[in-house]
Amino acid sequence: MKRLALIAALLAGPAWAGDVCHDIDARLGWQDADFPAGLVQDVRSTGFWSVEPGLTPAGTQGHGGLDAKALAARPEARPQVSASHGALLVRFEVAGAAQEMEWTRFHGAIQQAGAFNMNVDSIAFRINEDDADLADNDGALTVCFRYID
Repeated sequence: MKRLALIAALLAGPAWAGDVCHDIDARLGWQDADFPAGLVQDVRSTGFWSVEPGLTPAGTQGHGGLDAKALAARPEARPQVSASHGALLVRFEVAGAAQEMEWTRFHGAIQQAGAFNMNVDSIAFRINEDDADLADNDGALTVCFRYID
């Protein structure tokens, strides 16, 4: 029996440690998401949210098209003025320096780098809208990191 178990272990492919996912609510500001140390194969997001009732739900890039044009006239500040209203923002610390960027930049850098060793305990996410204007938002995005052994 031990021999059969040893053979099965040797023939098995690499084991997926699995996905670690966190929901990011459009009605909240910065939300910390804890990720364990380990080798990350991929990051992805799913879901939709909106910064205002009646707008077409947006993904990680935020509102586009006619919605973006209408939102451009809003005087409210947002954490990243260069990013679209409703874009997913990412914040983390590396070597004592805070990094803050849009999800598209974060995701693009990871796609270029390939698998990476997760060595920060927490990453914060939020929708790109001013804290005072979050109450009428709707939806959530789910951010997942896929770990491998």
